[in-house]
Amino acid sequence: MVVPNLVEFRRETLTRPLLAIYRKMLPTMSDTEREALEAGNVWWDGELFSGMPEWDRLMSYPAPKLSDEEQAFIDGPCEKLCEMLDDWDICHERADMPKEVWDYIIEKRFFAMIIPKQYGGLQFSAYANAAVITKLAGRSPTASSTVGVPNSLGPAELLLHYGTEEQKQHYLPGLAAGTEIPCFALTSPQAGS
Repeated sequence: MVVPNLVEFRRETLTRPLLAIYRKMLPTMSDTEREALEAGNVWWDGELFSGMPEWDRLMSYPAPKLSDEEQAFIDGPCEKLCEMLDDWDICHERADMPKEVWDYIIEKRFFAMIIPKQYGGLQFSAYANAAVITKLAGRSPTASSTVGVPNSLGPAELLLHYGTEEQKQHYLPGLAAGTEIPCFALTSPQAGS
């Protein structure tokens, strides 16, 4: 089984033919989709999809680290929230999280992890955000999703990137304090939420 492990052999007999088949299966791209793709950029993940990733380049990036404040949040409020969660009760008995869980999430600003401190948020790194969501997911996928969505798809991120300063001043403090609960609704002629 050594032969398939040879780079050139594998590339010519497996990778290129499979890539050619896959490219034929791809649907055509609309102008809107093309604009969206061209609007952003890629990190090392672009290397992965190139078919010839530079692994040394990936390994040259420093490993992410949590700040002391982020680690304290994971060891403190996040751990406490995990202790409060019973996903069977949430999903099969109540069909909701208990009020004390909702209150704790709001009190400890779990919805404000990506919001800058100047607006009342925690201003955590993407790595810390992922660490919190991962820890919660191990205890309750429901709570993990509840906390994760406002910190990823929610209006706070859209406001941070595209909002005016007036909009940020108006909405972000309420989102950070939990007095405003974000919502993200997508709809189209074929589907709605």
